[in-house]
Amino acid sequence: MGYGLFGEAELEAVLQPAPIVLREYQIKAKAAVLAARDRGLHRVMVVMATGCGKTTVFASLVDEFERSYGGNSLVVAHRMEILEQAASRIASMSPRLPIGVEGGDFTAPYESRVVVAGVQSIGRPDSKRLNWFHPGLLIMDEGHHAPADTWQNVLRRFGAYDGSCFTLAVTATDHRMDNKPLHGHSGAIFEDVVFRFGLRDAVREGWLVDLRGYRVATGTDLSKVKSSMGDYNQAQLARAVNTEARNHTALKHWQEIAKDRRTIVFCVDVQHAKDVAALFKEAGIRAEHVDGTMKTDLRRGIMERFRNGKTQVLVNVDVATEGFDVPYADCILMLRPTQSWALYAQMAGRGVRALPGTVETEAEAVERRRRIAESAKPDCIVIDVVDVSKEFGLAAPPEPDGEPPAKKPGPATVAGLVGLPEDFDLEGNSLFQAAERMDELEPSRKAALFRRQTSWEDLSSVLTEVDLIRELSIPEEVMGLSHLAWMKIGDLKYFLPCANSGMERDRAATLSCDELGRFSLNLQSSLVRGIPIPVGEDLQHAFDEADRMIRMTWPDAGAIVKADASWRDKAPTEGQKIMLGELGATDQEIGFLTTRGQARALIERKRMGLHRHPR
Repeated sequence: MGYGLFGEAELEAVLQPAPIVLREYQIKAKAAVLAARDRGLHRVMVVMATGCGKTTVFASLVDEFERSYGGNSLVVAHRMEILEQAASRIASMSPRLPIGVEGGDFTAPYESRVVVAGVQSIGRPDSKRLNWFHPGLLIMDEGHHAPADTWQNVLRRFGAYDGSCFTLAVTATDHRMDNKPLHGHSGAIFEDVVFRFGLRDAVREGWLVDLRGYRVATGTDLSKVKSSMGDYNQAQLARAVNTEARNHTALKHWQEIAKDRRTIVFCVDVQHAKDVAALFKEAGIRAEHVDGTMKTDLRRGIMERFRNGKTQVLVNVDVATEGFDVPYADCILMLRPTQSWALYAQMAGRGVRALPGTVETEAEAVERRRRIAESAKPDCIVIDVVDVSKEFGLAAPPEPDGEPPAKKPGPATVAGLVGLPEDFDLEGNSLFQAAERMDELEPSRKAALFRRQTSWEDLSSVLTEVDLIRELSIPEEVMGLSHLAWMKIGDLKYFLPCANSGMERDRAATLSCDELGRFSLNLQSSLVRGIPIPVGEDLQHAFDEADRMIRMTWPDAGAIVKADASWRDKAPTEGQKIMLGELGATDQEIGFLTTRGQARALIERKRMGLHRHPR
């Protein structure tokens, strides 16, 4: 029996593989695909971040499809390395199925139930290859290439559009290379995205490492570089960016940031890659360049030396973009500006895999994150080499179900991968912590950050302000329960300053709850030593009683304690600012204050020695 790509040694290796156990999200992805077929859909997508095991999902699906429906499967990819990876994984998971490879010098045998084929071989209009093969399942690896003519020929030829062949596209991004959506509108290639597991999901659940981002600014001007089909004109781009000054700037900052890391460098064209690799080698760094014009054996040798660590820096052009898995790579140097979020996601994704053996045995996300943090690869650095692009203005990748913006897009960046402003400077901090911090902001504050260049420090400052103002505001759980300006000073503990009157100073009320859920009120001043007064076990009743007793005890405190008193919304006084300075408030804290009510609350907190929890 012929297996195309596989000889006897390779076949023996995959017939006795270590068992592959699907992760929970992979099981859900496979189930979603099968459910979509059963409910009558014909062309669907699964979107999973690079490094999440798309190949494992569709390899498992091939086996399940044959068992459930008795159909043949055709897997299509656009590079030999991806064909090899797909064929090997399917063979390891489904050794009972005859597998053939169609592409280049390989010809799949007629007894094949599964064929892995190169799109260039079977997607030409005049191609007769695989005329005998009739799949019930068509899988498109790196499905964002679907709009290309060769891929469209495959879809039409094997029945994706007439309903005779169920089609699945797997990809890390559901937008085309020109940033247009592949689904969700009339005339779209695919009917639906049936499962999505993005970068933030994968990092949060401890399957991929976190990304840390740096921006390296250059004076290179991209404004005059034309665009077509969603990306820069390659020849014009290469002339603009392949300069001695820019390349030296990138090398200098790489040496400062990531000189000990195994790095993949993305360049614009072959000459750019050669020049950059030569520059690294002149600096005494073990670097090689690889590109698609090289013979297969030469290319494989270079990439293998990078895998085993003999080469530290791999400088490439369109070779390490897709289907190239080196978990030991922990730095990505972006020397190739691109307007395509699909391409950028593929490039950045080369560094997100955890080291082998780090997360596979852990059932809980918190343990997987801990294992990653304690491993030799706790994160991956992405260095964006950022050029001048004045006329551009895309703040983030297109929304999954939305149209791309009409404005000419600027270069994609690591920050934009998770919806941060494109020129957000992470300053070496975590991409996903920044995204989570941004999520905490109300829409108006978030929008303000998108209107200007923003950094990690800026975001931290805004969040500090948000936290401070929240602490100085009436707690949400109190609103509607009381008309008084209670401050929250602990868990189910509230404080109300009631000012001074005549000989009686430092009047205040404290409402708190004990371990048994019983509330008590304490009224005290310079003349009165407070005695806890029971006020019930219900929060509403507790506030009702507390408010009533405060009015009875200090009837002259009305304007001081009322939440809607007009003085609270006026600007802070100079006297309040001076007092806050004497109490140890920082200039930043005082600068954040906009009302006298906030200033009064901060004065009381400082007097009580209450400190905010640092982020």
